[in-house]
Amino acid sequence: MSAHDDLFKTDSTAWDTDPKTTFEQWLSQQPGRGTSRAHIRISSAEVYRAQWGRFVAWIEQKSIKLSEVDSIAISAFLESLDNNRPQRDRYRKLIQRVLADLIKNTSEVGFMNPAAQAMREEGAKWKEADGNLPTSFLKRVERDVLSTHLISPICAEKERDQWREARDRAIVGSCVGAGLKVAEIVALTVNCIDLRGDHWITLRDKRSQFSHRTRPFDYAAQALTTWLHHRERMATEGNLLFPSDIKTIIKNGKPVTSIHPSTIVRITESVIEESGVKALRGDEHRASPQTLRNSYAAELFEQGESPAMVADRMGFAQIVSAERLFASWEMWRNN
Repeated sequence: MSAHDDLFKTDSTAWDTDPKTTFEQWLSQQPGRGTSRAHIRISSAEVYRAQWGRFVAWIEQKSIKLSEVDSIAISAFLESLDNNRPQRDRYRKLIQRVLADLIKNTSEVGFMNPAAQAMREEGAKWKEADGNLPTSFLKRVERDVLSTHLISPICAEKERDQWREARDRAIVGSCVGAGLKVAEIVALTVNCIDLRGDHWITLRDKRSQFSHRTRPFDYAAQALTTWLHHRERMATEGNLLFPSDIKTIIKNGKPVTSIHPSTIVRITESVIEESGVKALRGDEHRASPQTLRNSYAAELFEQGESPAMVADRMGFAQIVSAERLFASWEMWRNN
């Protein structure tokens, strides 16, 4: 065990009692960029130190301990910063890195880093700042190429690889063909899926009474049907629709069944490349899970559906979110 591991295993309360000094200890253990740098540059360390100091001053003013920080607090802090999206996101990334070390030995299975959750929250006001990247969508030809790939015959030879390939295609299909968010895909259970008749996916928020239904396009429903066949054939354990593996994995003495959000990002990138969509878009236009979700909305807008209907299908708490997405789509389409 390294000194760094020991620090955060045995003295995690130090973050609450003295977050600035503990940050200095943490910072000294962080590698710099490039293979030749053992530590972060002095100039970069000064920037991180200033950013952390500002965040600590803010939570102390609000009487919030670091261990009590949640996505709501992080969003509020980011919103208090200058009206500059890239700058706000740099603060968020630093907070995420620190919280990752703080919670890595204590968080429950499937627990999401609050700073990562703040990034994924729909309609967060801190994102409404200058410097935002334009909302991205797949073009019609790209959606057609991707949907054709998702329902093409499974290529893998071994049953285990077929299981994974079918799962990965169904995950991507749930993004682009049903408008699901990464967090929704992680939490989705088998009993949320009804592929009889009109095809429906019911999504429930554990933190509230809010739920919504979305209707997958036919190709997404077909990819899900194929996946459910492989899932059942391999006697997949658990009730999660998209588990991390066929059998439950024990990690650090805890059962792990849910797939990690970062794994879904990697799956998306892999399927996008395999399908040929990456070649069409080029390296400068990356297609993320959010791009695919946006593209589901684009498909509905192209069909003449209203922002209100899209908001209902995608689970937006407010119609204004769908109206903004519609405006972004129109701007993207006309460029």
